[in-house]
Amino acid sequence: MPDNMYRKIKNKPGQGLQKFLGELELAVMEVIWEREPLNVADVLATLNKQKHNLAYTSVMTVMSRLVEKGWLKAEKRGRAFFYRTVYSRQEAEAAAVGDVVRALLRDFGDVAVAEFIKELDGISPHTLNRLAELGREIEKDNDEQA
Repeated sequence: MPDNMYRKIKNKPGQGLQKFLGELELAVMEVIWEREPLNVADVLATLNKQKHNLAYTSVMTVMSRLVEKGWLKAEKRGRAFFYRTVYSRQEAEAAAVGDVVRALLRDFGDVAVAEFIKELDGISPHTLNRLAELGREIEKDNDEQA
């Protein structure tokens, strides 16, 4: 039986990266994506201006966990750590979706591909054209690597 990743993502409220990060984790990431590098105090000040009422230690813990999860990297400058994102927001979204797609393909193979193709019936012609373009890019990259 596949792991619970699919159920967790499907049943978690929100859209996009809200499915992969907690509410405070995403709020921290949004602040750092806006103007990195930042230290904990900078992130705390920004979040509290946005109507959060957080303690320094809470933000520090969340940022440490984001480092452990591979979303942030820390760099010591003097006595403070400054944090940068590992991925841009677009790269993070692509990596998160890629993890799910790879897991579905690993666990379900052709069934996952068939279900994905069925879902394409309801998408716009513009999106279909973009998918075809991506397919050609991937094919070209594979040809060049061969």
